[in-house]
Amino acid sequence: MIKTFTICSFFIALCFADICPRESNLVVCYYSSWAVYRRAPATFRVEYIDPKYCTHLIYTFAGLNLDGTIDSLDYYNDITNGGYKIFTDLKGKYPCVKMLLAIGGWNEGSEKYSLMVETEESREYFAKRVMRYLVHFGFDGLDIDWEYPAHRGGIAADKENFVKLLKMLKERLEPRNRLLTAALAAPIGIITEAYNVEEICKYLDLVMIMGYDMNEANKTSSHSPLKREPSESSTRPTIDDAVQHYARNGCEKRKLVLGIPAYGKSFTLADKSRHGIGANIEGPGKAGPYLQEAGFLGYNEICESLAQRATQWTTVHLINNAIKYSYSNDQWVSYDDAETVSVKTQYAKFEGLAGVMIWTIDTDDFHGDCHKQAFPLLVAANKAFGRL
Repeated sequence: MIKTFTICSFFIALCFADICPRESNLVVCYYSSWAVYRRAPATFRVEYIDPKYCTHLIYTFAGLNLDGTIDSLDYYNDITNGGYKIFTDLKGKYPCVKMLLAIGGWNEGSEKYSLMVETEESREYFAKRVMRYLVHFGFDGLDIDWEYPAHRGGIAADKENFVKLLKMLKERLEPRNRLLTAALAAPIGIITEAYNVEEICKYLDLVMIMGYDMNEANKTSSHSPLKREPSESSTRPTIDDAVQHYARNGCEKRKLVLGIPAYGKSFTLADKSRHGIGANIEGPGKAGPYLQEAGFLGYNEICESLAQRATQWTTVHLINNAIKYSYSNDQWVSYDDAETVSVKTQYAKFEGLAGVMIWTIDTDDFHGDCHKQAFPLLVAANKAFGRL
């Protein structure tokens, strides 16, 4: 009887293991919860997410209270209106997709996080409440987006204190099968000052390399260059530089996830007749109708404008950068489309990385207005990995 039970238990365990096999070629999907406030038709609610395109879904952002504990940044949207619950309830239909909660983001700044990691007591206080928060709301893990240790109000000690925080979180999260991931910078200068790469990679399940916003300050340039163009300076930062730097400094490539933007960086040209890479700019580009933020255009805004006013735009494909840029009159924007997403995904596969991530799926063409295909960037990544 005991032997029969043991054999049955073995096969039951095997069956459940097969339900969610360990995946490579990950597609990590960030969702910006504030997309619910965008004007129609760009309003994006949790219900619009299509989890079949994602191995991991990350809800952004939670933040830090003044006492150093995790909390919602938008209580009405996240809790009263059920954003967290609707998000984690997606597991009912997609049990193999990991649902994580991200804390931080650019607008949260750095100083609060620097204070939180400063002492063992403050780190412990945070870590205890994180575990309870994740369990209470049903998340499968925590993604840390601290931008950046030792920067923006942080102190030099952040670099080692961040390691101590990750070690403490890992010890709490791993026994309860919760994941610990982080979104980390791509520029080498920030990496060197902010992170002890070998140590933090011991404790992180995945490292999301933010391979975007790498444009130069006062002239036109691509903001998510994979590799350098022949005409570019050897000091021009690239995604490949970041990947190789993390790997050389002790982070296994199988933990690295290449970040791809579903938005473009736009500029207003100083001289509309000079529109190549390195052209002078007057400032950020005009705000689009949906993001309504100067200097940023969602891919949905870009592809819609290109489709509606095709004769007014000229598009250039930078092969090494694996990006495109388009210009019209004095407006200039660099961005990824399905073709460049496919190239970057193939690069991730060739390099043996864990996968790619998309920031963020709510600025993809989720209605399918431009190409008669909803989520064309997500679809391109999945196809390049052979997941579709």
